Amino acid sequence: MNKLEILEKYFKIRELKKEDYFVRAGEYSKVIGYVESGLLHSYQIDSKGDFITTNFFLPDSYCGSFYSFYRNAPALDFIKAITDVRMHTIEYDTLQALFSEDLVFNQLGRLAIEKVCIEKDIRLSKMLKLDAKDRYLWLMQEFPSIVQNSPLKYIASFLGMKPESLSRIRKELIS
Repeated sequence: MNKLEILEKYFKIRELKKEDYFVRAGEYSKVIGYVESGLLHSYQIDSKGDFITTNFFLPDSYCGSFYSFYRNAPALDFIKAITDVRMHTIEYDTLQALFSEDLVFNQLGRLAIEKVCIEKDIRLSKMLKLDAKDRYLWLMQEFPSIVQNSPLKYIASFLGMKPESLSRIRKELIS
């Protein structure tokens, strides 16, 4: 079975409008998704009440509160649509059955999990090793659609800086 056949048979289409939530912190996430189109971001609220963007989900990426989904625990993050989104979702039991029954799908699942883990490792490394300007340059180079479609405050938060600092960096780059 190819990727398209698997999507059509086992996944459900879910469409979100801009500002709709896919996951809310504290709730149990029973599905994960594969983003076909649109942009979402995940965030947590820190002890001061500030929103901290923890991730972006672009087309051709896997989206969800993986902690909640795999551990059957309350979600740690909110996941919200930045633009209109079309995604393919699958429930936990269906996914586990597919992993057990289909070796090819099991391998695809493993590769998807590897991709998510590698992306998190890269982001952590960039956050620790690069200064603010270089973090923004990295994001511009690797994920131009985030820079083009996401509000400045989400990008700044994702990069670990205040919106004012990001504005200053952007002005420097233009001049």
